Amino acid sequence: MAKKEIKKNVVIRSEDFNIVKKPCITEKASFLAEKNFYTFEVDKRANKIEIKDFIEKKYNVNLESVRIINVPKKPKRRGLIKGFKSGFKKAIVRVKEGEQIDLTAK
Repeated sequence: MAKKEIKKNVVIRSEDFNIVKKPCITEKASFLAEKNFYTFEVDKRANKIEIKDFIEKKYNVNLESVRIINVPKKPKRRGLIKGFKSGFKKAIVRVKEGEQIDLTAK
């Protein structure tokens, strides 16, 4: 397989910034980051192709795979008031060997 090159001067459209909301910083996600897996909270309407294109452009890395998890909403109760904690979509991306994503830099 030929190695995929990423252009340095890639323009990211403003609509694309709604795809990835934020990186998930948890204990499990930090263990996965050591194995080149990174976790992001994404828009519910986003698909794997859109997520892959955006992360490759923004972080200037090559991705091997994208996995998506739909986290369901959870019922919550506070006294007599009942409600739900909203669900979300989570993407776990695998970066090629030797590359990293710096989630601490802004």
